[in-house]
Amino acid sequence: MSFEILPPTDDWIFKLLFGDERNKSMLIDLLKCFVELPEEEYELTFLDTYLKPETEDDKLGIVDVKVKTKTGKIIDIEIQVNPVKNIGKRLSFYKSKLIVEQIGKSELYNVIQRVICICITSYKIFPVDKDYLNSFRFYNPKNGLMFEEIPEEVYTLELEKVPAQDDGSDVWEWLQFLRSRRREEFEMIAERNPEIRKAVNTLYELSGDEQVRAEYEMRLKAWRDRLSQNEGYYQDGILKGREEGRTEGREEALLETARKMKDMGLSTEQIRAATGLSFNTVKKPDT
Repeated sequence: MSFEILPPTDDWIFKLLFGDERNKSMLIDLLKCFVELPEEEYELTFLDTYLKPETEDDKLGIVDVKVKTKTGKIIDIEIQVNPVKNIGKRLSFYKSKLIVEQIGKSELYNVIQRVICICITSYKIFPVDKDYLNSFRFYNPKNGLMFEEIPEEVYTLELEKVPAQDDGSDVWEWLQFLRSRRREEFEMIAERNPEIRKAVNTLYELSGDEQVRAEYEMRLKAWRDRLSQNEGYYQDGILKGREEGRTEGREEALLETARKMKDMGLSTEQIRAATGLSFNTVKKPDT
């Protein structure tokens, strides 16, 4: 096998691995490592990943993998390689959509089932926290009282924080699989778990498939083209502000540049280096 192994963290490759009925056992094994559900719940049904809009003007939502458990609980799994702005708000939007689409006009609220959103990132969401797995629910921070009847929870898994050595966590092996890039890394982790062995073999098959590779390269090129286009907009904005020769015009152009750079996930330091704006000014696009 001389082909390059495709990254399992690519959202499309991730869907091919874990969103396929034939690979359901892999998904179940991954979820059982950290999602708190009774064993009998893991009779999963794959669902359409498009989130139904309520009106023509509603924002379209597409999740990566969406399944229903035996009793109707909804699990949404998202994988995100590049930092994105407002990841929390994005998860909240998906979570809300998954709740709303469960209930019809004449139905009672008791039909609403628990919604579990899982976000796996290749970057740090919470830089000051060392834990790579976090679970969030509604509770009173004053006394720790959990509002159990609110059927929402979010799990975050940050690959950048996962240690190279096994830390005893049930989910560590699967996260090592997602982090792997070289064949020796995949083979090493595949020896530890038969479901990961299946995932590795499936990834090899996908990587050797010419049609899959062509689709992957096309998607990658489209992303690079968008990135290049946005970079051009940044430079145009800076030049426009300078050519106008007005402080106000230049400041506005620089702020627009900073806003687009933040949308792409660039750090404050990168934005400051490109625009010369101070830290406080760089933060303005978020307000």
